[in-house]
Amino acid sequence: MCVALGFIFSVALNSYRNLWFGNSADDNSSSAAENSDDDILYPVMTKSQRSAFDNAFRITFAGDLILLEDQVKRAYHDNEYDFSDVFAYATPYIASADYAIGVFEGPMAGKAAGYTSSNFDDGKELCLNFPDEFATAVKDTGFDLVTTANNHLLDKGEAGALRTINILDSIGLDHTGSYSSAADKQKHHIKLVECQGIRMVILSYTYGSNDIDNNDLINGKLSYITSVIAGTEGEQFEKLKQNVEEDFQAAKALSPDLIIVLPHIGTQFSNNPDSEQETWFQIFKENGADIILGDHPHVVEPAVLEEYNDRMVFTAYCPGNFANIYRDNQGDTSMLIDVYIERTGKKVIGGSIVPLYTHARADGNYRAVPIYDMMTDTELRKQLTTDDIALAANANSIITEVVFGHPMDITSVTERYYFNKNGFLRNKATGLVLTDEMKQGMFYRTLQQANSICFIGDSVTEGTKNGGCPWYEPIEEYLDDKIISNYSKGGCTVSYMIQRADKIPKADLYVIALGTNDVRYRNDSICAMTAESYVEELDSLKNKLFAKAPDAVFVFIAPWYSTDGDPFCTLSFADKTALNEEYSAALAQYCKDHSLTYINANDYIKDTLAVSPERTYLLDHIHPNPSKGVVLYSEAALSTFFF
Repeated sequence: MCVALGFIFSVALNSYRNLWFGNSADDNSSSAAENSDDDILYPVMTKSQRSAFDNAFRITFAGDLILLEDQVKRAYHDNEYDFSDVFAYATPYIASADYAIGVFEGPMAGKAAGYTSSNFDDGKELCLNFPDEFATAVKDTGFDLVTTANNHLLDKGEAGALRTINILDSIGLDHTGSYSSAADKQKHHIKLVECQGIRMVILSYTYGSNDIDNNDLINGKLSYITSVIAGTEGEQFEKLKQNVEEDFQAAKALSPDLIIVLPHIGTQFSNNPDSEQETWFQIFKENGADIILGDHPHVVEPAVLEEYNDRMVFTAYCPGNFANIYRDNQGDTSMLIDVYIERTGKKVIGGSIVPLYTHARADGNYRAVPIYDMMTDTELRKQLTTDDIALAANANSIITEVVFGHPMDITSVTERYYFNKNGFLRNKATGLVLTDEMKQGMFYRTLQQANSICFIGDSVTEGTKNGGCPWYEPIEEYLDDKIISNYSKGGCTVSYMIQRADKIPKADLYVIALGTNDVRYRNDSICAMTAESYVEELDSLKNKLFAKAPDAVFVFIAPWYSTDGDPFCTLSFADKTALNEEYSAALAQYCKDHSLTYINANDYIKDTLAVSPERTYLLDHIHPNPSKGVVLYSEAALSTFFF
């Protein structure tokens, strides 16, 4: 190794979906409550974007590597300290980085000085001190460099701070942020690193050190030990600002490709940057910072990529602690932050985050676990409880809301959430395994025979509740050469689609999945209130589409099944189910009479839900989640016998 939130209502045709409309003024009233303004359809990462991320130079940044009292004591076994538990599950994400940076927040003053004395907010004085073995664990995890500029730097005095440097040097873990003498600081505080042909200058600062007057750190006997940024106005602020400006001048003189700043500053336990952070981060940007990776608040704060003075600047205010133990303050919630550098141009092109949950077994240490692994690693899941998953779901919601402005369901979690200057980029849903039976089925063969396919439907087809992932998206993996479009609207009925038939794109194949809202809403102003009127309206829609595409082939999908507890249906579950089956039977007869293809995926879906927790596949009473849910719906459509 050596946000602006984005959302779309339309994307180009070809291999990416065409979402033709969003929340329009003429939305029918019955669906207004079901489809809120918070429903966001995220853009799918294109193949070229994916390739750019995959081939980029990746810098990974972890939050405060900190040990409170119980974390130290839990690591003691057989007369030695072992911190491998803490890093076990996050190691692949860190070790695979091209350059990994951590925040070593505490001294290693030796056993005689007494190790960390509190778990925070427990009535005891908090004074940090880590066993030397912790530094070895950090290095073994794959960190290339740690910053030691932090407010706990002098918890064990000058001797502790100096011993920390010696231990890091002795194990070969590169560092910056604290120094052994004035000469050492003068020589090394502008840290030049070259890795895989990319020259990076790293600048590290802290707002101060606990129980130490900042005057001593800035102008006094301790001024050699670290670099300080503090305040937003006044004589001292102006002096520190001048120091920073001089640091940047010295950094630029080294002709780096990138200038990276590691500031330890902010308000503890606040998900929002404070004015001091904003002021100093702005100073960094004005002076030429390309990447700013902050820490100290101990909770997640925003990470954004923005264009500033004709260059891309990546700013992360705080990823939270790497592994926390004070749950009352989001202590189980953190993330790894990735910054992607284009190798030829050596410019920042994007970022990603890896949501982490701090898991603690009854025996063993607190450990940072990627939430994606909690959802996919079968061996890990054997160690987890449903409470763990619920807490991880809450952590994932907090992280995504802070970074992207919108909480995401844990069922949508991926290894990394990617973003560029326009915001979050959704990974395409995959995971469908085609069986021979599916390949031989009429639906799959019909899809393969078409050059252009238009999927028409309601929220299940639009992906209204799951970030814009339609039920059929896993099938797209097998339709690479097809032109695929999507004309759908959350909450719509057949009559809604008839009124907009002229806007539906021309295609060789139309796959129409409408009717569930006609059953559910029971509003005679917008719904087909009988099975007979339902098929009559579908026939009208089909004829309008035939007028623009006379050679088109049609596939009709029965109204989607919805579970009990549907808050938008006044019918009992039994009556709703019976009516849905009645509409489905009418559609089946219509398709038979007109030699059209008919699919009823509901029995397949119901059979799966009958033996699995609904939460595994559904976000609510009807909408599939963007992982296993859409795979289930795709399987159901491909596996169903029909005519």
